[in-house]
Amino acid sequence: MNLNILLGYVILISLAVNCKDAPRDAANSYQTAQQGKLQIGVVMNPPFSAYVGDSVYGSEVTFLQKFAEEKNLKISYVLDSESDLIKKLETFDLHIICGGFEKKTSWKKRVTPTLPYDQKHVFLIPHGENRLLQELEQYIISKKL
Repeated sequence: MNLNILLGYVILISLAVNCKDAPRDAANSYQTAQQGKLQIGVVMNPPFSAYVGDSVYGSEVTFLQKFAEEKNLKISYVLDSESDLIKKLETFDLHIICGGFEKKTSWKKRVTPTLPYDQKHVFLIPHGENRLLQELEQYIISKKL
């Protein structure tokens, strides 16, 4: 057998073995959410997301609750200002932020917006959280059909 062909098979097998858990999260957000709770930051921006005391509500909150239910994830909410929630997202202390963000949000340099769940609104997740992004975007796509 040609040495180049053999080397090609070795590389393909190595890639297949190493990619079995792909996509991966830089900070394992999705796995952490599965083992504990999905940490959702809530920005006060009715009708998308709002809170009174510890009670949260809004169209995006409901959407994420249904996502979590379908994925068998428990939720914990963090209520704070937009800028403080972004900081927590950047340090992987949150998994998702909801609050009526538009796909052209100025925050996209610091965090990752999802696909829009409607024509223009997105959720925000930390950069590099590919598995979480994939799971949430697959859910978004399934609800558009």
